[in-house]
Amino acid sequence: MTYRMITIAGVGLAALSLSACGQKPAPAGEREGAAQAAVQTMRVVRVAIRDVSEDMMATGRLVVREEAAVSSELMGYRVQAVLVDEGDWVKQGQPLARMDDTLLRAQIAQAEASLAQQKASAEFKRSQFDRAQNLEAAGAFSKELLEQRRMEVMSAEASVLAASAMVQEMRAREARMVLRAPVAGQILQRSLRPGDISSVGGATPYFRIARGGLVELDAEMPGISLAQIDIGEVARVQLPTGKTIEGKVRFVSPRLEAATGLGRARIELPYDADLRPGGFAEATFKGVVQSALTVPVSAIRYEAGGPSVMVVGEGGKVSKVGVSLGRRMGEFIQLLDGPEGGAMVLATGSAFTLEGDVVMPLEEAGSDEGAGQ
Repeated sequence: MTYRMITIAGVGLAALSLSACGQKPAPAGEREGAAQAAVQTMRVVRVAIRDVSEDMMATGRLVVREEAAVSSELMGYRVQAVLVDEGDWVKQGQPLARMDDTLLRAQIAQAEASLAQQKASAEFKRSQFDRAQNLEAAGAFSKELLEQRRMEVMSAEASVLAASAMVQEMRAREARMVLRAPVAGQILQRSLRPGDISSVGGATPYFRIARGGLVELDAEMPGISLAQIDIGEVARVQLPTGKTIEGKVRFVSPRLEAATGLGRARIELPYDADLRPGGFAEATFKGVVQSALTVPVSAIRYEAGGPSVMVVGEGGKVSKVGVSLGRRMGEFIQLLDGPEGGAMVLATGSAFTLEGDVVMPLEEAGSDEGAGQ
């Protein structure tokens, strides 16, 4: 009792002091306005069924769309000159390297001389056979000798054919003394130097050419993702430099690797100087559009007891409701269990709001779209 009296007396004294100083207590309406001003305005969003799509990601190596390998068909010839270098652009049929054909030209001259000799011998044998035929008709030549002359003619003509074939083979070698580009494109690799001796069947080709300079992404994807993309579909390819290039799916593998369960998709890309075969890149495919009960990812509150959202009820009173989450789809996340469609939840700042707090909800236009579907 004594404490209450002192308190009341204290209040009275305070009132007297205020009166003595010329101050009056604030009116009731002003006190209520100050209390309302203390209520924080918070942005809210509706729990709603939204059409969302989950982008699919895939990584892989950049590979040449079509590669041509150039090697020598001749063995034992010295490289006289290399005419191109890595990175050069070449036309179809353009010379890449030239072999030293000094020895071959001497062999061609020898083969042509042998051919001329064989032709002369064949003509002589033919004239002898014609003369023998006339003598045999007059009875002055035996049939046995005539047949022998016939065989000599046939043998000489066969020798002419053999010598002619030798010359043609030498001429073919001469044409291959210059290595030419089978396709137009960019030189990716050069492993030939002046002075090297040509060989056949080497493990490394002398030149590797990217046809048209085109590079594409060989992306690896799980079977379930591979089934959701089609040939011609647009994909965004991001390079390690951060640069993004738009391409189209050119090929989808009809099978999966048994060891990994992954399949391959080839993404055709336009020519770009930043595309270098052998490097890694990441592709993004637009996923299948689905309808799901969702909230923004920013509305989810993560605590030791599990994820939750802060639901704004009547009078702006906030209450915490636990949720079960599904897949994340862009900036939204699926709710498998939690508040019903149409409920208002704090879009941001839920971590700084306690259960039972009163807020003034600020709902964005269009945020209730699909809320009761």
